[in-house]
Amino acid sequence: MKAVCLASAMTVVLLLLVTLAFRLRPGKHRVRQMLILYLACTVALLGVWLATPDDLGVLPPSLLPTPRWFDLLLGFFFFTAAFFGGVLQLYNLADRGFSLRILIDALEDPTGTIGPDQLMSRYGGGQGIGWMYDKRVQGLLEEGFAQRRDDSLVLSAKGARVADMFIRVRGFLNLDPI
Repeated sequence: MKAVCLASAMTVVLLLLVTLAFRLRPGKHRVRQMLILYLACTVALLGVWLATPDDLGVLPPSLLPTPRWFDLLLGFFFFTAAFFGGVLQLYNLADRGFSLRILIDALEDPTGTIGPDQLMSRYGGGQGIGWMYDKRVQGLLEEGFAQRRDDSLVLSAKGARVADMFIRVRGFLNLDPI
C-alpha cells in the first residue's frame, strides 16, 4: 500500500512540475521535458521510499507487502504506468494525434515522402482527409456531442462541456492554441 500512496503522490508532483515547465519554459521538445521530469521524479520516488517507514506511520500491518523490495518495485510500476498511461497520453490527446497519423502515412509510402495532394487523398491508410472528418463527425453525432441542423453541426451541452474541458487542459498545460 505504501507503493500506491507514494506513486500517487509522486504523480501529482510530476503533473505540477510538467505544468510549471510548460508555463515557465515552453519549448519545442515537450516530450523530452516530460521524460526528464519523469526520470527526476523516479529518483525522488526512490529517495522518498527509502526515507519513509514501511507503514508510512498509518498503514496497518496487513497492508504491508513482503518482501520490502517488492513494494518498491510496485511503486516504480505504478508511477511508470501513471506517467506513460496517463500523463503522457493526456499530452498526446491534447496536442499530437493528427500529426502522428501524417508521419505514419509518410512512413508507409514507399518513397518515405508525402505531398499535400497525396496527404489529402491518402490520409489514414488511403481513406483521405474527407473520410477522417466524416468519421469524426459521425462519432460526435453518435456519442451525443453534437447534432446536425441543416448544413451545420451544433454542439450539445455534453459536447460543449468536453470542448471546454480540453480548452482548459490545453491552457493549463500552456499548449499552443489549435
